[in-house]
Amino acid sequence: MTDFQPSASFARKRKIENPYHDEDQSSFPNMKRLALLSLSLGFPTLILLHALHPNGNNQHLFTFFSRKKESLADFKFPVASSSSRFLNNDHEELAATTRTSFSSFANENDPNLLPMTFHVPPQGDLDNTFPKEFLAYVQPDVSTFYRETPGTRRPMKPRFQGLAGKFINLSPDYLALYWDDGHGGSLIADMPPFQAVGTATFPIHKFFISKKKNKNDVVSRIHIHPDQNLYVYDAFELGHATFQDLSSDDLELYHIQKNNLYFAEQYRKFTGRDWLSLYPHRQRPMYKMWNADYFGQQHWVVSKETHYIAEPPEELLGRLRTDEMHRDRRLYLNARNLTRYRSEDGGSTLNMTLTVLSCAPRVFEIKNFLSHAEVDHIVHMATGMKLRVSTTSGSDGGHDARSDSSTRTSKNSWVNRGRSPIMDSIYSRAADLMQIDEALLRHRDESEFPEVPHKGSNAEDFQLVHYAVSEQYTAHHDFSYPNVNKNGQPARFATLLLYLNEGMVGGETAFPRWVNSESGEKLAVKPEIGKGILFYNQLPDGNMDDLSQHAAEPVEKGEKWLINLWTWDPKFR
Repeated sequence: MTDFQPSASFARKRKIENPYHDEDQSSFPNMKRLALLSLSLGFPTLILLHALHPNGNNQHLFTFFSRKKESLADFKFPVASSSSRFLNNDHEELAATTRTSFSSFANENDPNLLPMTFHVPPQGDLDNTFPKEFLAYVQPDVSTFYRETPGTRRPMKPRFQGLAGKFINLSPDYLALYWDDGHGGSLIADMPPFQAVGTATFPIHKFFISKKKNKNDVVSRIHIHPDQNLYVYDAFELGHATFQDLSSDDLELYHIQKNNLYFAEQYRKFTGRDWLSLYPHRQRPMYKMWNADYFGQQHWVVSKETHYIAEPPEELLGRLRTDEMHRDRRLYLNARNLTRYRSEDGGSTLNMTLTVLSCAPRVFEIKNFLSHAEVDHIVHMATGMKLRVSTTSGSDGGHDARSDSSTRTSKNSWVNRGRSPIMDSIYSRAADLMQIDEALLRHRDESEFPEVPHKGSNAEDFQLVHYAVSEQYTAHHDFSYPNVNKNGQPARFATLLLYLNEGMVGGETAFPRWVNSESGEKLAVKPEIGKGILFYNQLPDGNMDDLSQHAAEPVEKGEKWLINLWTWDPKFR
């Protein structure tokens, strides 16, 4: 392992600046004052404020003044967590009427979720004789992304032709998936019986499936086709296996997969895309998803987690216990830590703007999510960490995913929420940005969210990543395909990228398949200090979003530092 230090030029960037000196931030409203004004003048004020907003978008106002509770699968979330402990005694206690951060724990009805009626043949004990209805997400016409009448524009074909490949093993045998590289094959993944695996691929690729213990015993060969994600090895249809040889558990898994494939066939006819989840076990996301109706659309979010503008002394930056991260928002709705080191320019709240960069996939830019002092703190921690060849998951009980140096050449480490009060604050701010209660992004005691069966965090540790010259991460997806037996089919729901430096040549975050009508080139997001990029790995109907494929472009000159946060739905594995 090698120690990585920030460059000298990067380390010199320690000047603390007001993050709102940026021209784009000067027009932020003070949401707290708007709240008091509306409460005094009545609801018509909302209508007036809506008319004054330059984009005519009042989503942020209604988010600020209302909270909607909806049923989530098998339970409902309360609106506040319960705890009597604080991080430390250096906090504020504000009146309940000045509540400034909200959590909406439901994917609100999307106008593009349309009822799909379908039939599934009977499978084992599953009664599928009656027609079923499913709310399927149908991608809007590209013209609407430009606020124009549907049908006036056509999408450009992207130059990048990659896609997600999902491979299903419908057999009782342990198999292995290989990429046919012309040199005997390169192992992609093991394929347990009746499970699915996946990888990013291209239409020119070829794969083969063989017995796990004998690479030369090939049972199936696969050629990737454009716009086709699903590939199935069905040993029973090919006469390679019989149902009489199956245990009752294996037979149940077979029926689950067949039921899912029947559904997937009709889902593709209705939506035009392949179904990459597991029906009916995969439900709609339980979290709110910000809508991305048109390019440049904006949403405003208010958080009580204001910026740190000075780094506190070392003695105040120690690790936190789980109970020290609790926020009792029913009693102290705006409790904050270490307020003397925070910005008060906007009062006791921070205004954040999400700007739509892409509608499909849904990609948002958040300027100045981090302050310079917070960036300095994160990088300061990095100087004392050993970074290793990047892996793909943190906080998962020691699992260390295999790294492919041909696709990912960066170095990384993992930083958990309790590493310091500043990291705890950033987690809480991220929760506000995504409209998730911060308690769901940490371990909880039995008194918090008793309706939620699991008590662990729904987010991974922050991943701290460093890219040197020529290092990159080729186009990939952040989601994976859970084991069929996994309750709720947990998968990565959202990715939040936070840039820690700028000025490098290259190093953009690229979305090569974004839907637009003007260019077949990739959408490339340039790193800027403190900027955040939020995108979703799932669609509003629970399907995985194939268009969320993204890449870290090679750094041509300089270096690149960032941290990213992965939030899972319905829970972290």
